[in-house]
Parts: sequence; C-alpha cells; structure tokens
Amino acid sequence: MRESIIYMLFLFVFFINVSTLNPQEKKIVDEFEMSLEDLLKVNVITAAKSPQQIGDIPASVVIITREDIEKYGYMTLTEILESIPGLYAIDDYCEGGVNFGVRGFWSGVPNNNMIILVNGVSQVDDFSSNYPLDKIAVPVEAIDRIEVIRGPMSVIYGSGAFLGVINIITNDISRGTKSMAVFSAGSQKTKKIFLRCADEVNGFKYVCNASIYDTYGMNQPLSEMVRDVSVLPAFGLMEDDSTGGRLEVKEKHFNFSGSFKNFYNEISHIQTKNEVFFFYPSISKGSIADLSTTNIALGYKKVFSNKYSLDGKITFLQNRWWEIYDFLFDDFYGIQQLESRAWESELELFIKPSPHLGVKTGLYYRSVQDASNMYDLPSFNTTSLENNYFYLADGSNIVTRAFFTQVNCKPFRALNFIAGVRLEQMPRYDLAAILAGGTENFQSVSGAYDRDKIEVIPRFAAIYSLNGNHIFKLLYGQAINRPSFFQNTTNLLLQPEKGSLKPEYIRTFELNYIASLTPDFTLNFSLFRNNLKNLITRVSGLDENGDYRTWSSNAGEMVTYGSELTIKIESFDHFRMELSGTYQKTCDKRPGYEEITTAYSPDFLGYIKASYRVKDFTLALTGNYVDSMETYWDGTIINPDGSGGNRIGDRVDGYFLLGANVRIDNLHYKGLYVNIRCSNLLNAEIRYPTFTNNAWADRGMLGSGRKFLVSIGLKF
Repeated sequence: MRESIIYMLFLFVFFINVSTLNPQEKKIVDEFEMSLEDLLKVNVITAAKSPQQIGDIPASVVIITREDIEKYGYMTLTEILESIPGLYAIDDYCEGGVNFGVRGFWSGVPNNNMIILVNGVSQVDDFSSNYPLDKIAVPVEAIDRIEVIRGPMSVIYGSGAFLGVINIITNDISRGTKSMAVFSAGSQKTKKIFLRCADEVNGFKYVCNASIYDTYGMNQPLSEMVRDVSVLPAFGLMEDDSTGGRLEVKEKHFNFSGSFKNFYNEISHIQTKNEVFFFYPSISKGSIADLSTTNIALGYKKVFSNKYSLDGKITFLQNRWWEIYDFLFDDFYGIQQLESRAWESELELFIKPSPHLGVKTGLYYRSVQDASNMYDLPSFNTTSLENNYFYLADGSNIVTRAFFTQVNCKPFRALNFIAGVRLEQMPRYDLAAILAGGTENFQSVSGAYDRDKIEVIPRFAAIYSLNGNHIFKLLYGQAINRPSFFQNTTNLLLQPEKGSLKPEYIRTFELNYIASLTPDFTLNFSLFRNNLKNLITRVSGLDENGDYRTWSSNAGEMVTYGSELTIKIESFDHFRMELSGTYQKTCDKRPGYEEITTAYSPDFLGYIKASYRVKDFTLALTGNYVDSMETYWDGTIINPDGSGGNRIGDRVDGYFLLGANVRIDNLHYKGLYVNIRCSNLLNAEIRYPTFTNNAWADRGMLGSGRKFLVSIGLKF
C-alpha cells in the first residue's frame, strides 16, 4: 500500500506540472443544459466506428454521459451497467466479477454476449472469449461516456457481438474534460484514490487516468444462502460464518491515451486481486483471483477528403490470471493459472461518393499466439484434477480473419437503407495437454479444432425520419459467438468423441421508434424478437473411471420476445426524469424443456432516474427493479420419487434498488466538489439465483445491503 501511495503521489505531481504547460480556458458543454431534442443529435462512434447521430444508427442506442455519472454518483462500473435498460446483474461471487444478462438471456459464462471496448480497444479474455469486469476495472471518474449499441453487431465487430457492444470512452477531451484528483471512502472499508490529467499541448492531445481501489466486501451470513445450515460444517465452516473478509477487492488501473496529427495510441494496465468463492465457500481469507492485463494499441487515421478516410490499428493484448483456492479445510492446496497473448489488426476504409451513398469496408485479423490453462488440485484426491496443463500446440495459433462491408443508401431525405455483410473464418488450430495425475497416469493428448467454415453474417435496416422528430427503424441482424479456447480444450482433449463445437448463432428482428414530441419530452420504444440457436451449454458428470468431467455441447435453442420503453422528461427548469421498462419472455425450445421456465431470465425490468439541480447543488435518485428468476434446470438430478430433473436452487424473488446522491460543486473553491452516494437506500434484500459455480448456495447468493461512499475531488 505504501508503494502504491508513493506511485500515486508521483503521478499527481507529474500531472500538475504537465497540465500547466499550456493552460487555456476550455469550453464546457453541459448536457444537463441541453434540450432533449439536441441530445438526439449527439454523435455516437461505436455503431459504425465513425461518428453517427442516434437517428441514423441501425440499432437501438443508450448513452451514459459524464454528466450522468456525476449527478447520479455511481460508485462502480457495475452500478452504471445496472442502470442500462435491458441489462440485469447476476453475482455468483466467482472470479470475473458481476455477470450481466441482456434482454432476458444469460449464457452462464461471465459477460460473453456483448463485446466490451475501452476507447475502441477490445477487452476480451482469450481463454473464455468473454469480458469479465475484473479484467476491465475502469474507475467511474475516468469515464467520459459509455455508448451501448443493442442488438447483433457481428457485421462490424465479429464474433462475440451477440447482443450488442459496450464502448467505455475515457479519452474524450473535445468537450473540455478537466484533470482531477479524487479521494473516496465509505462503507465496507472502501477506499479509492483517482488521478486524471487531460490536455492538449502543441497539437498533442492526451488523457492519463490512474487509480487504486480497495474494499473489504460485503458481510452477509452464509446461513441465509442455504436451505439446511447443517451442511456448512461439511465445508469447514461454522453456522454463524459470513462473507465478511472473504470477498475483498483490490484494483489498480492505469490508462494513457494520446493523439498527434493522424496517429493515436492506447495503453492500459490493470491489476486486480480479488477474493472469490468457486464451487465452495472459502474458509478463511477467501480464494484469491489475481489478474494482470495489458493492452497496447497503435493507430493511424487519415481523412483524405470529405469522400475518403482511412483508419488502421494494431493491438497487443496480454492476460495472466492466477488463482489460489481456499476451501474445505485449512491445509487445502489448489492452484490454477490462465495465460493468453494475442495480436489484433484492422484496416477500415470509408468511401462517400455522394451525399446519398456511403460505404464502409474493412479487413480484420487476430492471432492468439499463446493460451494455456494449468491447474493442480491434489487436495481433492481425484487424479483428473492433478497437475494438468492445456495449451496451444507448438507452432499453432488461434487465427480469426474477416472481411466486412456496410452500405448506407439514402435515396430520399427522410429514408435511409443500410445493408452489410461479414465473412469470417477461424482456420484449424491444434491443441495439446499434459495430464500428469501422478506418474502412473501420466499421458499426453492432442486434438484439433477443425471447423474452418466461412461464416456469412448479414444485416439489413430501413430508417425513416419524419421531420427529424419521429424516427422509425426496422432492423434485422445476425451474429455469432465462437466456442472459446476453454470450451474446445475440455471437449477435444478430454472427450474427443464430442467433436468440434459450432458457433452460437442469433437472428434478431427489431422495430425501434424514437420521438421528440417536444423539446422537453422524448420517447424511445422497441419491439424485438431474438432467435438463438446452437447455444453452447456446459455439461458435467462422471466418466467410466468415476472421475469428474465437464464438457460443452451445442444443445440450446431459445426464443425471446420483448418490448422496451424509455421516456425522458424535463417538466420544469432544473428537473429531469427518465423512466424505462423492459418486458421480455424467453422460451426454451429444446425438446422436453418447452414447459420449463427459462433460468436467469426475469420477465420485467424497470428503471428510474430523477435529478434536480440549482446552480452547483444536485440531488438525484436512481432505482431499478429486477423481476424474479429461476435457477438452472439440471436434468441429471434424481428426485426422491424417482423422477428426473430439478432446479439446483430456489426461485429468487424480485427486488428494487433505490439509490440517492447529493453533489455540491465549486465548494468554496472553483473545481472543488463533494459527492455523497448511497446505494440500496432501503436496505432491500437482494438474491441472485444459484449458478453451478456455487451450487451450495441453493437459496441464492445475497447481494450487498445499504452502502455509502463519500468523494472529495478537485478539477484543475
């Protein structure tokens, strides 16, 4: 901690010195003062990787601005995502952080259905092909804007953009973002130090963010998570034990963004050391998940004329995940190490031969050059879990290559057509494993992922604008989600008869209507239907030797029907309100599952935001409701009456989270502010449905109770 404080003080002094090199008065654009009609004209860069107004984007869009973050006082990135219509949290206390379901669907893999970017750089974990929040760990103070594009986005972004894209932007100084220093402290022994410097010096624009975050974690009784408290001693626990001291989180985040003339770069390094529960509750300090991730991107962007522009980027990504397990008894020994290293390159050309026609085309190449999974859990006394090492075979890379093009045609002022297609291929790659399991059981195995079919991914849209105040979008899109390195190794090396998995597949139809009925009243309404096929599900069981095995199978098919409505109101000066509701119904189409309620799929989601500001004083409320959810249906369970199949846990009730925030800016000194945020103000009981990673908690995992965070900051 001492070294971290010295490091932050050094950065603080450096930032102050650099920021005085070219002091200049910046023009601040305050979105609180913008009319709601003007907000529809804000440019969004994520949907097509180039600026577009919301009304021109062939998808439904949600934007979270820095002003939103400040006035509502969100403590963490998780709180921000919980406020986005269509998203809902599921916390299983496992590594990776909080998971998010989207539009009535959660796969069971942490955040693998939406691509998450930071300043346009993918934050993918190549081991599981997902986007764990522990790996991203962006402090809220660093965020200038979050752009959420909902619906299939694989034409532009490829595999993984199953239900959309989230782009977290921390480098936008065009709107006068200031440098700042912030100290925060609050409930659960939470402490945070954040420093930011953003400026432009002789044409060189830069933003640098650094933070240290530490929280003790929530303190919830374990006895409230199990039906029968007598099982706790079997896990090495007392009946009055709690999560206190077993779910601590430590994070360090550093990000640097720079641009000069046509060149730009992104550098980020994140270290997290979190305590987690994995399969069993921890008996003392918590199982440790220690993550280190580094991303470096270098790019060149050139606008040749109003008809041609070029954007090219090369990115290096490296992840290392080390886990030390702590459960069952004091001397338990178990470790796991996951590593991956990849290069990614993309080249995009935008051509606009006339005001009525635009073409965006691009090439994409990604090579995962190193991926491995080592685990050794001898304390289980099961040879299949001892000293195993899975890896990419020597000389083999996981390559993804793609070509895409998207055409915007506007034959009339009020009518716009969009059509796009992506051709994407993953050539064969070889896998290998050393299964030590003791000298007598030592064996070396190999296999190959050989599904190298070229996937054709289309999208179509028609957008009609009536007087600019009524916009109708008719949308159709497809997307894929390829099997991960982890899924392929457990199949091809442990159960080679299972064969190569197919990519997951989604087809979506959506009707989106946006209306600015008055400058103070806007409405956004969507009807959608998602058809999901070839869903990869995880299966576990005992082999002929009695050893525990897990594998994956393309066994899922689901259909979701849903509607979303968001209303934004500015009823009088200084007051704003936003109301959102999502109704969705997901049906499992597998034979025999038609009458079984889909797990992890709430029928209704509700959101409310309200803020009132007078000069430098802001008072805001946030609320979100998540309906009841069922747990995973395990068809292998044998019930007392001899029938087969049952839930692994109880159905959890819906809950309502109310938050409040008070903020005072320019407190006796320009740029000085105080912010007081309370989450779960009513101290409501939150239960997340049981998942297979922690099936012992058959009553559901408890969420955090009431929390406070006080922040004191200086913008300079």
